[in-house]
Amino acid sequence: MKFRNNVDRHFYENRYVYLFAATMLQVFLVSFFPQSDALWINEFTFSFFMLANVNLIRRSKRIISLMIFFAVSSIFMVWIPDGSDIGIKVFAYEKLLVMLFLGVIIYQIFYQVIKSKRVGSDVIFGAITIYILFGMIAGESNQLIYFLDESAFTGNLENAQKSDLRYFSFVTMTTLGYGDISPVSSLARAVAVFYSLAGQLYLAVIVALIVGKYVSHSDKAERKKAE
Repeated sequence: MKFRNNVDRHFYENRYVYLFAATMLQVFLVSFFPQSDALWINEFTFSFFMLANVNLIRRSKRIISLMIFFAVSSIFMVWIPDGSDIGIKVFAYEKLLVMLFLGVIIYQIFYQVIKSKRVGSDVIFGAITIYILFGMIAGESNQLIYFLDESAFTGNLENAQKSDLRYFSFVTMTTLGYGDISPVSSLARAVAVFYSLAGQLYLAVIVALIVGKYVSHSDKAERKKAE
């Protein structure tokens, strides 16, 4: 029991590190191996990513149970081949479920970052992970839009269901705008505008928040030394 408690404490104390690592694997390995039959890279990294997200939440048993249900359901659906009859039928539900899951995770991380009293590695990793998760949500929403309307985007879309639209989402969110993929439909353009604004506003808010916490902690430390 003591060993189990120590392991559980270790995973929770280092939750931001594991989540950051899982997020980076999910983003970059899918980009390097865009094809769904490439050693099941996306499926394995996605499963690890979802489990790392569940490890983040410990405040409420009800929320934990709900998030485990979302995670298991998403993992089950992502292992279904997209080109199969079942995969096509559950594709939209999978994307909506993942978007909802990531939205809750972003809220949980942001809540924990705000509540933290000092700027440590957990705050830094958490803040960076939120930004990457924004890009992942954008990728999921763009994949859903393309699934519903294949004329919503134009350009270099060889593997639009996976890496291409995720790449487009991060390029949009960071306002790089290479122009190789462009939104055409009104919905696709509206989503692109929303995520480009959200990405820039988040950076401004989180930098101000972290700097404020750092200054506040430094001032308190100096006062204690002076006393």
